[in-house]
Amino acid sequence: MHTHRGIYCICTNNNGHLLTVEKNGGPYKNRLDLPGGTPESGETEIETVVREVLEETGYKVLTADKAGERSYELPWNYKQWTHSQHTAVYYLCTVDESNKIGLADIPDQDSKGALWKDAESLKEDWCSPLVSDAKHYLLEKKIPAERKSYRTWEVLQLPKYK
Repeated sequence: MHTHRGIYCICTNNNGHLLTVEKNGGPYKNRLDLPGGTPESGETEIETVVREVLEETGYKVLTADKAGERSYELPWNYKQWTHSQHTAVYYLCTVDESNKIGLADIPDQDSKGALWKDAESLKEDWCSPLVSDAKHYLLEKKIPAERKSYRTWEVLQLPKYK
C-alpha cells in the first residue's frame, strides 16, 4: 500500500466560499482538492501549509490553526501499489486575498490553480475526500477521526465541476 501524509488548508473567504485547487495529478486528478501537500525535510506542519498554499494558489497564509487529522484508504494503481493510504492533517487558515501571485513553477506541480467554491454547491463526485471533510468541518466544526475507506475510486479523465 502506498502511504502519504500531507498538511492541508481549510480556508473560507468573506463570502463563505471554500478555497480549493484544481488537481492535476494523483488519485484526485481532475477533482477539486484542498491546497496542501508533503512536508519537506525539517519543515514543521505550519511551514508546510504556508509553503504549499503559496505554491498551489498564489495566496500567502496569514494564520493557521490545527483542526484535526484523518486517514483515507482507496484503490489506486500507482507504481507497484494497488491501494493508497492518505493521511491528511488539516489547518484552518486565513489568506491575504489582496496580494495573489502566480503558481510556483516547480517540478510535479499538481495544482492547476485556486478556485473559491460555495461549499454547499460542491458535489462529492467533483471532489477529493479532503474537500468533502472540509465541507463537513464548516457545518459541524470538527473533522471525523475514524479512517474512511473507499471500495472503489475513479481517477477522473475530465473534471465534472466545470
